Amino acid sequence: MRLGSTKQRILEHLRLRKASAAELAGELGLSKVAIYRHLEDLKRDGLVRVSTRPVQGRGRPLRLFEAIDEPTAYARMCREMLEQIEELYGPGAGVRVLRARYKKELETWRQGFQGLPLEQRARRLAEWLTERGYQAESHREASGLVLEQRRCPKLALAKDYQALCQVEMDFFSELLGVSLVRECSMTAGDTCCRYRIEPDGDAEN
Repeated sequence: MRLGSTKQRILEHLRLRKASAAELAGELGLSKVAIYRHLEDLKRDGLVRVSTRPVQGRGRPLRLFEAIDEPTAYARMCREMLEQIEELYGPGAGVRVLRARYKKELETWRQGFQGLPLEQRARRLAEWLTERGYQAESHREASGLVLEQRRCPKLALAKDYQALCQVEMDFFSELLGVSLVRECSMTAGDTCCRYRIEPDGDAEN
């Protein structure tokens, strides 16, 4: 699922804390009408939920929105399709389908990464992921480059079909042209997926 920049900014805010439409409008510099329109789209896609909080005195309860990573009908359908593929074609068939899909993506995107220094490739990958709803960033620490994802639009599916995480990590490694070491995973209950970027030989250039 590819998200527009405004929806992504809304999700980034709601991943940090719950907020009302008025608060989001003030923080993002948009009208409440525009914010509500985006929130309704995000609710429909299973990315946001709403709760209410009583207010002091008279007045309607305050509606608060928060980002979620819960199973959606689409995630359930994907899981069922992968399970059906494995029933029909044997163990590992679902992984082969996932790898074929990512191979096609790799052919589309690899050219945009070629010739760039490793740090730029890492930033571009983080941008590419964020456009697709992952809320990713890459930064340098004393020990080297790190890629972090603080949201995974496929988390519900990955919890049931964890081979997806390995296929994705292999795809990231191919795009960057270096090895990755997973240090944290949201499927294991961590707050983010974190990858240590390991330069291979001359890959730093």
